[in-house]
Amino acid sequence: MKIRVITILLAIILAAIPYLPVVAEDDSSGQTTITMNTESVMGISLDQAEWRVEGEEDVSLNTTYKTDLPASWCTITNEGNTNVTMFIEGDDAKWVSDPTKKWILSSTGDNGKDVYALWYHIKGDTADSYTLVSKDLASMNWVRDGELLNLAKHSDTQQFGLKLLTPTQFIGGRTMEAQITISAVAA
Repeated sequence: MKIRVITILLAIILAAIPYLPVVAEDDSSGQTTITMNTESVMGISLDQAEWRVEGEEDVSLNTTYKTDLPASWCTITNEGNTNVTMFIEGDDAKWVSDPTKKWILSSTGDNGKDVYALWYHIKGDTADSYTLVSKDLASMNWVRDGELLNLAKHSDTQQFGLKLLTPTQFIGGRTMEAQITISAVAA
């Protein structure tokens, strides 16, 4: 059983400030006031787009796998000029040959027949602390204090890793593919 997790970069813009032209006016004192509104630009990038479980051609039943670098496998970079909060959402893993055949993403962290679990860990967080990824869009939070993961300015970065728990039962010989979406919202 082969599995890979594909991350998809998606910037969700919930608040945008439109670009307005420069306005100049004379205040009758011989001085000119210039007012400029700036445009907020949101953008993030990920330096990893795919995780193939290392060291094994096929994954085993009821087994936990972690990215090669558990906390620094993927770097998120703020490519915009505004403070952003990071969000994550997962999906069911689908067989690449027939996407109707799938593993269901667990909402509890428990695995079962054709049910798998996936977590993320932020670099610098409490040692070996992982947060469950679900099918619901959720903010990425630090376990140590519950704070949101924010990237405050252009070029700010943060790293994270993933952990996978395979189902207790599944049909072998299939390549399963799961996608997670990392998104940013203006903070």
